[in-house]
Amino acid sequence: MIGRFDPLTLAQAERLAELTREGRSIVGVIEPGEDCLLPVEARAALVAALSSVQLVVIGEAGSLPGHPQMEIIADEEGERKRSAEFVQFIAERQGAR
Repeated sequence: MIGRFDPLTLAQAERLAELTREGRSIVGVIEPGEDCLLPVEARAALVAALSSVQLVVIGEAGSLPGHPQMEIIADEEGERKRSAEFVQFIAERQGAR
C-alpha cells in the first residue's frame, strides 16, 4: 500500500490488516511528501510496527518495479482527508483546554 501515512491512523491500520486477512502480503511504501506532520523515517517506523506489514520502503510510487503478482493500492484523496481530520481533531482538543 502506498501513502504518506501522515499520520498513521486507525483506519489505515485496519485496512492493512484487512488486506492481510485476504491473503495478501503487504509492502508499505512511504512517500516523503511536503508539509508532513512527521518525518518520513518516523512514519516508516510506525507502519513497520504493524504486524500486518511485511516490509516498508521509503520512495515514490513511480519508482517501484512492476511485478505481475503485485497490486499497487493507493488512496491519495483518502489520505488527505484523514490527515486533515486528524489535524482538526487535535486543534479542537487543544482548544477545549
